Amino acid sequence: ATIPGFLSRGLSMEASESLLRKSVALARDARDSFWSTVKKVPPRGHNRPLVAASIGSYGAYLADGSEY
Repeated sequence: ATIPGFLSRGLSMEASESLLRKSVALARDARDSFWSTVKKVPPRGHNRPLVAASIGSYGAYLADGSEY
């Protein structure tokens, strides 16, 4: 998913950005749900994974084989 891809399908910039924010929120919720079930045994704490809006491969958006 890319903003240029959303724009090419007729979505506005605002809607495109909103979809990327929503995808990050969904990923964060899934991460938090998982980590809330993990028992943390001191001193072996776990680093909580970060979630960023890096959805998909830019090469795949280009559709020119550059994702390989």
